[in-house]
Amino acid sequence: MSTTYNPSESFREAASYLSKASSLSSVSNATKLELYAIFKYLMVSSTPNVPKPSIFDFTGKAKWEAWQTAGKTYQDPSDAEKRYLEIARSLGWVEEDIWDKSDDEGESRKPKREGGAMGRTTSTMTMEDDKGSSSALSNLAVAGDLSAMLAYFHGQPDADVNARDENGYTPLHLAADRGHLEVVDILLKRGANPEIKDPDEFTAKELAEIAGHTGIAALLSDTQNASP
Repeated sequence: MSTTYNPSESFREAASYLSKASSLSSVSNATKLELYAIFKYLMVSSTPNVPKPSIFDFTGKAKWEAWQTAGKTYQDPSDAEKRYLEIARSLGWVEEDIWDKSDDEGESRKPKREGGAMGRTTSTMTMEDDKGSSSALSNLAVAGDLSAMLAYFHGQPDADVNARDENGYTPLHLAADRGHLEVVDILLKRGANPEIKDPDEFTAKELAEIAGHTGIAALLSDTQNASP
């Protein structure tokens, strides 16, 4: 049954924030699955409206079961929304007016924070700060900044594309999780290994599937199938 619940504007803002938040790279896939399940519960239906995936579709099965669990856990959709916002706040989302009205009457409203509605993004990082380090490449993967990544590889042709960050994720994990298709493609062409698993035993393809990035999942699947 489709949901008739109308989530608040705060929920929509939090969902938008989480779709781009770099802080998601450090959370467990259990938390990501919970966010996915609550989102589906509120925006699609209270229980899965598609058949349960086969036992061999591990990621699809995990997503389906998480969605079903959300339906059993929350009788009141507002409780599910509160939980979603609670997780979003723990990951850096702040519910506030991003506009600062000028004291001068008639003057246009101006943003309070730099870097857009979400604040400063990782794509504004300076390459000099982490030149040659795995953290620089990881930050570019999170930001999805293709031009900066190409420039990075031009200056660092021997960079280790499979180096893990402090949380145990490779640049390919991060780009696949964020939905940056072109960045994933470049990383694969530079030798990124799609078989490497993250700390929760998920490959980049599985992370893309959990996040709903079907195009990236297909690309990674084709790459894995083409490997000797």
